Amino acid sequence: MKRSDRITAVVLAVAVGVVMILAFLVHRAQGVTALVRVDGATIKTLDLTSTSPQTMTVQGVLGPVEIATDGKGSVRVTHATCPDQVCVHTQPAHSPGEQIICVPNHLIIVIEGNRSDIDALAQ
Repeated sequence: MKRSDRITAVVLAVAVGVVMILAFLVHRAQGVTALVRVDGATIKTLDLTSTSPQTMTVQGVLGPVEIATDGKGSVRVTHATCPDQVCVHTQPAHSPGEQIICVPNHLIIVIEGNRSDIDALAQ
């Protein structure tokens, strides 16, 4: 294999990788709203398309839970009164179907929006 053949192979591999990454990013669905539920009842609905960050506090079973949006389409729990703090350490949710759950406070945050059942590679 000549040196020019190796360079061509590397360039093609990089180009295919870039196309795959771009296809994934373009086809990744963003959530439109985040539903905040306590004991199954919807307490608040957050607009994730808003470009300004929002912070709100809801009353969980054990006490207040602070929820924040970042203005870029994701939501997270920033403070909770639960003992283990799993919900606080959970990654921000942004895609339809993702959830953040605080079991001790009976709190669920569900992302809703247009969901594509076909992934980027199948399209």
